Amino acid sequence: MPKFFKLCSIFLFLLFFSCAERTIVIERPGPATSPPPAKNYGQTVASGKHLANGKKFYNQGKYPKALQEFNQAVAADPQNREAHYYLGLCYQKLEYYKESIPEFRLSSEGEGRDNLFISRVRFSLAYSLEKIEALEESEAQYQLAYSLDPDNKAAFKGIERVKEKRGKHSKIKIKEE
Repeated sequence: MPKFFKLCSIFLFLLFFSCAERTIVIERPGPATSPPPAKNYGQTVASGKHLANGKKFYNQGKYPKALQEFNQAVAADPQNREAHYYLGLCYQKLEYYKESIPEFRLSSEGEGRDNLFISRVRFSLAYSLEKIEALEESEAQYQLAYSLDPDNKAAFKGIERVKEKRGKHSKIKIKEE
């Protein structure tokens, strides 16, 4: 009888640990939570190098390669706000507007705000929101971008464009009723 229990326990052990299929789920922090800092100085340096490489690819129009570099920059230092911004820009260039939105939100959070940078981030966020037809929030983001940088003419044009689109949508709704 003890031999039977020994064989059963070995069989169960092998069954449990040898055939198990594992799924790894990687979750990115939502806009409500701040990303964790880089674990050490080396990761911060690596993040900066990936950011610089990503910018080179981005400026050459090689968006998939730039996307890889920016993802590596964010993986090394999740608080690299500039990497999040450029990651969002790459998603826009590849027409993945929904994917760009959380990146822009992450890049606009935190301390040490530079109004011109935040204005560019808000403008980019507004553009993605406009593309997915979230017009009310898009207009609000364009207005924030314009208020942070009154020289941001593109934000002003975005406000006017979204107001016009919202006017057309409201007219359509009135006609349907």
